[in-house]
Amino acid sequence: MNEQDMATTVAEAYRTHFGEAPEVVTSAPGRVNLMGEHTDYNGGFVLPMALSGLGVAIAIGRGPTPGTIEAYSDTFHDSETRRIEESAAGKWSDYVLGALKARTAAEVAETGVRIALITTLPMGAGLSSSAALEVATLRAVSELYGKPMSPVDIAIEARAVENKFVGMPCGIMDQFASSVGEPAQALFLNTRTLEFEPAPSLAGHSFVIIHSGVSHQLTEDGYATRVAECNAACKALGVEMLSDLGVDDMPRIEAIDPPMSLRARHIVSDNQRAVDGLAALKSGDVQTFGQLMLGSHASQRDDFEITVPETDAIVEGAMAAGAVGARQTGGGFGGSIVALVPDDAVEAFGEAITKTLPATRILAVT
Repeated sequence: MNEQDMATTVAEAYRTHFGEAPEVVTSAPGRVNLMGEHTDYNGGFVLPMALSGLGVAIAIGRGPTPGTIEAYSDTFHDSETRRIEESAAGKWSDYVLGALKARTAAEVAETGVRIALITTLPMGAGLSSSAALEVATLRAVSELYGKPMSPVDIAIEARAVENKFVGMPCGIMDQFASSVGEPAQALFLNTRTLEFEPAPSLAGHSFVIIHSGVSHQLTEDGYATRVAECNAACKALGVEMLSDLGVDDMPRIEAIDPPMSLRARHIVSDNQRAVDGLAALKSGDVQTFGQLMLGSHASQRDDFEITVPETDAIVEGAMAAGAVGARQTGGGFGGSIVALVPDDAVEAFGEAITKTLPATRILAVT
């Protein structure tokens, strides 16, 4: 489903559910991360790509009841009604409510809002469905109430919603890729300074995203534990953030106790892989990029310990099926992997993966 189809579908869903046309329709893409995992909240480098055809679309209008948010998901055929003064409650509408509270609490308290949404992003696939929902909501409500924001400011605000309202201590990569990134184009981001640059594609090759069949819920698994371990490593190493360190600091890192040493080693090495990955994209070096992907997956598995047997098996299966490189993508503990595959082998690759590993499914080729 392309962006225009999503806009048409969500507008019709709003009209059908609420009995009137929406005032504003917006959307935001999900993302796949090509290199640099968990480096964002450590102030490091990341190399994500906004997805084409996988995202969230929102239709919004003022409501009949001041302070009330009527939220309807046409994808899940589920409605939730919230009040603007509420706190997070572990519901999907938390992401909508948090964005409204952050940007237009006073306006919503005066008018109320109605929201319909659709998503083509599988929940728990590691493709940033929550970030896309936050970004799309901020875009929608900013337009509805005439309070424009820059794409970078939307990313910053969306991350704050995730951190402060929802309670997930993520970095800014997901929201930045969704708000600032262009679909199907990689984006190199320094998460500490927010300096960024678009990265070229690899001619004759595509990235294939494969769902492992294992969903994750980052607020309920080891994500917060990894954040805490990285903070402990910073304290042990006497630095503000692990991005203050480079590969020359590995002897210092190896000298501290595990698991802090393992976590720091992953962050520093994956940070370097993101830099090297950008260089490989610029030079069109497919083989080097593929090897960097494999190195990143091994580091996620052995040092950061966020892969699961299913994602490890898919990476192995992807390489056996003809991929140049493959790695787990996203926060980990399930979700998806991304594989680099020659264009002329994509169809056979997909058939081989789904036949060998029946729980998997191809989500996108970009």
